[in-house]
Amino acid sequence: MIVRNIKKDYLSQELLDVGIDPQSLQFFIPKAETLIFKLYNIDARGANILKQEFLSVGGDVAINKHVASFKTEKTDIITIGTPKVYKSVIDKLTLEPYFGLKDVRDALLDAITKKKIETFTIKGRVFDFEKDFFVMGILNVTPDSFSDGGKYTTLESALKRTEEMVNEGVDIIDVGGESTRPNADPVSIDEELKRVIPIINELSKRFPTIPISIDTYKAKVAEEAINAGADIINDISGLRFDKNMVNIAKRYDVPVVVMHIKGTPKNMQKNPTYENLMKELLEYFDERIKSLTSFGISKIIIDPGIGFGKTREHNLTILNRLSEFKIFNVPILVGLSRKSFIGLTLDRDVSDRLFGTLASNAFALLEGASILRVHDVKPHVDLIKMIRAIKKEGN
Repeated sequence: MIVRNIKKDYLSQELLDVGIDPQSLQFFIPKAETLIFKLYNIDARGANILKQEFLSVGGDVAINKHVASFKTEKTDIITIGTPKVYKSVIDKLTLEPYFGLKDVRDALLDAITKKKIETFTIKGRVFDFEKDFFVMGILNVTPDSFSDGGKYTTLESALKRTEEMVNEGVDIIDVGGESTRPNADPVSIDEELKRVIPIINELSKRFPTIPISIDTYKAKVAEEAINAGADIINDISGLRFDKNMVNIAKRYDVPVVVMHIKGTPKNMQKNPTYENLMKELLEYFDERIKSLTSFGISKIIIDPGIGFGKTREHNLTILNRLSEFKIFNVPILVGLSRKSFIGLTLDRDVSDRLFGTLASNAFALLEGASILRVHDVKPHVDLIKMIRAIKKEGN
């Protein structure tokens, strides 16, 4: 007797192999999916009602042990159930709008509603984040970046490096003119413009089909870069350090990478602490996305900011729980390449972190990342080709 564990992705085919009526797939598939969500600071009275409603239709809600004895007014909750359970509870909550349950209903409805991640078309290239993965190649035109500082500061060396990445299959070139490594000093706007604008001008002419990203938190640099040929704004501050950045993003209607950072590059690694790491990051992106979309900015990519105000343990936790960021239904970018958490884990110098980077990025892709920001393009293009083949042809 063999007992097999069936992956949810293959359930439809396995059911058909059993010989069921194909029309009955619609009844079996939802029963195999259990959805688990965590909600914070819920009114204890509403939590009690919610628990009873879930129990009545075959689900459950975990609440603080002091709720039943009225010793607490607020509680975090975890809801558990199939999509059918959630739909039944959401319908019931339409008639129970008190004790914050209207907000709970709206949040749960939004969470279970399957939305397609927006497809971007940039310079004729289609970025379908539902179906594929993409490589963003790093081009630091800085003298002091932690890994490749000083290598590509001349126009000739930058063009040569870009040509190499294009030949290796890069999807996006990310140009940065200011190092954001830990303890880095900021550079002036004029200096940053002097470093990046001539190179972006030339890149857009030499490689007209390759999207260019400008890695900056300064609105003037972003605007000048877009006018020179850049297509994406990659802002480590999440469009917060320079208040005019949101105006630039809206005016030019370009995709924006919204990253999380705690502090600034100068001080971000001075004992970074969090009361609840994932909760704080999720709240940050919830606020950023809602704020930017309300302003008219819709092409949003999020980046959890590995290494930006996080310890080694924080970075590993974020990667392990990366799938939680999928709740926002936007593309997820990760920048793990050669970073210190890999060096600390493997005891490797920055020049010897390729294998650790590949392992980390492979895990990130399987957990929901869509874009890998890397120094080493060719190995990651191969990595994606293999994952793509396994997922498609090994099905």
